[in-house]
Amino acid sequence: MAIYAYFGYPALLWIWLRLRGEGTPSSDEHRESAISHPPVSLIIPAYNEEAVIAHKIRNSLDLEYPAAKLEIVVVSDGSNDATEAVARRAASDRVKLVFRQDREGKTACLNAVLGELSGDLFVFTDANAFFHPDALQRLVAPFTDPGVGCVMGILEYRREGSLNASLGEGLYWRYENLLKELESRLGSTIVGNGAIYAMRRRLCHPLPREAEADVAYPLLALRSGFRVVFERRARCWERAAASVREEFGRKARIITKQIATYRHPAAGGGPLPGGAVFQILSHKVARWLVPLALGGMFVASAADSRLLRAAWLAQAVFYVLAGTGALLESLGRRIPRICFVPYYFCAVNAASVKAMLDYARGERGVVWEKAPSTRLASENGKTHE
Repeated sequence: MAIYAYFGYPALLWIWLRLRGEGTPSSDEHRESAISHPPVSLIIPAYNEEAVIAHKIRNSLDLEYPAAKLEIVVVSDGSNDATEAVARRAASDRVKLVFRQDREGKTACLNAVLGELSGDLFVFTDANAFFHPDALQRLVAPFTDPGVGCVMGILEYRREGSLNASLGEGLYWRYENLLKELESRLGSTIVGNGAIYAMRRRLCHPLPREAEADVAYPLLALRSGFRVVFERRARCWERAAASVREEFGRKARIITKQIATYRHPAAGGGPLPGGAVFQILSHKVARWLVPLALGGMFVASAADSRLLRAAWLAQAVFYVLAGTGALLESLGRRIPRICFVPYYFCAVNAASVKAMLDYARGERGVVWEKAPSTRLASENGKTHE
């Protein structure tokens, strides 16, 4: 299971792609001559984002896109800090501000404004995700193909001198982006990213509050017979979390909502295509079950066999390195590279276990909790380079 989830599945996609030639043309191959600027609504949900909301608004206003075609909407989900005051100061007449009194979660924020948006395309993003200047143009370009219903952009992680940005979240997302690109070239991907993705207006319907829009909307596009493609040139960045422990909590919350969304898909459209079901099982479910497979492998390799004992010893060393990384982080010490990757890998898999247990206990994570250390705009206060 573990080998298939991390190595077998991407290898299978690669082989499948080669057997089909180059598969469906990638987003990089969309016609440059077909410059189009459809009306776009950019939606920014926010809860207690006083540290970044002004940067996000300025970043959105500076995008290389005709001002008359870009509607920017900030939706505050009952923020109780200075988010609303800061947003008012930063906003121009091009920015619509919606301040909700009750905290009901990201999906409720999106549901509240869908009917008031004017764009033909809806672009979803996070308050701490900063677009490159040409990101919006790159994101909407694939919609010149009438068969495309959803487009995913690429998220980069930055933090000066951070192993989490290079070996942790950074490495994880580079791997995720590779999978999305392979899936997209074969037809469609199924994994969204709340930092940067776009949907056709007619495919966006109100969702149950416990559903994760970043997961449910791509599924709605697939159910309606559209493709979901990955556009590598549409880029944004976030500041990486300062600690693996912070990432552990964030991933557990995300996975809990993903499970809830897959278990209770939003109504609309037909059944999921068989390829999408296969991707969900291979890309997501198999990954969630990896920690169970690892536990079974560790126990099984303790058998009385020289080869198995060697395998058990290798696993034991790996887990000792992971434990050392956890101990050093708890003591506020710098984690050496040799310990960081095992620690991050184990933390991510432990988050899957926690998420499954939380879901079984009835937790759904309707309201979101952010990682505080990701809410500084950058090391130098600039929103993009």
